[in-house]
Parts: sequence; structure tokens; C-alpha cells
Amino acid sequence: MTTAVAIWTFLVPLLLLWWIFQRAAGLKGGLATIVAGVAAFGAVLFPWFGHSLPHWSASLSGNFSVIMAVLLLVGIISRAGGCGFFRAGDWKAAWIFGAVASLLLYPSALGLGPQNFDSYALGWPWLFRGQSLVLFGGAGLTAALLIWCGNRFGYVLLLALLAYATGFQESENLWDYLLDPVYGAVSLLVVLWSAIRRVSR
Repeated sequence: MTTAVAIWTFLVPLLLLWWIFQRAAGLKGGLATIVAGVAAFGAVLFPWFGHSLPHWSASLSGNFSVIMAVLLLVGIISRAGGCGFFRAGDWKAAWIFGAVASLLLYPSALGLGPQNFDSYALGWPWLFRGQSLVLFGGAGLTAALLIWCGNRFGYVLLLALLAYATGFQESENLWDYLLDPVYGAVSLLVVLWSAIRRVSR
């Protein structure tokens, strides 16, 4: 495991626990955020069944998405009372993107849909596989349109593409920069709940 991968597998679980602790305890403000951060740091380093949390998280998911990490960081800062980088429309775009990406990726990965088609293959380096240009170009166009419309999630998507272009993570597949099971599941739940609330009204 390289140093960059080790840092990433430590940072993302830390941010996830930090975010959870903030909300589980109803914590707001700078001091409360620091307390939640210290608790999250301790939980990450604690030897759960003989190993720290990064060891287990790396075993379950070698690549957390860049988008999820940024969304967690934005959520933590906003809860701390810092500048609200994201507005309601930005969060909505983030959840819709995650839900749509999940529906494009995971059914195919589970063997559903057309035979001999694996949407994960679209994420391999597009410079060497022409079909992969579809995913890279689609994500780039989405980021450009969002930024042009003033939606700040577009910058997060652009950051994920830049991270991919620079080989920030161990994986060479673009999907791993855009999506992971946690981000995908939360996005689907948020979009489903929003749809149910809209229908019930």
C-alpha cells in the first residue's frame, strides 16, 4: 500500500465518522466540531478486532470516491458554522448525480441488463480505450453545465476529474473517483425520500 493510499484510507473513514458524530449528537459550532473530530480520530485509530478502522475499510473498499470525501468535508465545515459552500440546489445536484451514477454502474456490476456489457469498463483510461471517452466526456460536460448554471457541485465533479487525470488514487478507473457504495446508497435514499415526500404532498 502506497503512502497516498494509506492516507486516503485513513482520511475518508475519519471524515465519515466525524460527520456522523456531529449529527448523532446534534452538535453545532466550532468547539463541538472539534470534540466530534477528536472522537472520530480516536475511533479510527482504535484496534477494532485487532486492527484499526483503515485496515478494515481498505479491505472492504479500496477506493473511496473523491466526491464523497469532499461532500463530507463540506458538510462538516457547514455544521461547524463555517461558510456554507453548498446551497440547497448544490446538495440536490450531488444526490441526483450519485443516484443516477449508481443506477448506471451497479446493476451492470451485478450482472443485470444487457449481456456482454459492463459499465465499469467505461471508466478505464479513455486515452487508450475509445469507449471510455463516453464516461469521461459525460462527466466533464456535466461539470461544465453545472458550473455554467452556477451550481457549485460542478466544481466538486471537476475536482474528481482532475484527481483522476493526475492519478491521485491507486485505481485507474474513473468510476472509483466519482462513486463508491456509501455515496451511492445515500444518494439513492435521499432521492427516493424526496420523491416520496413530493408524491405525498
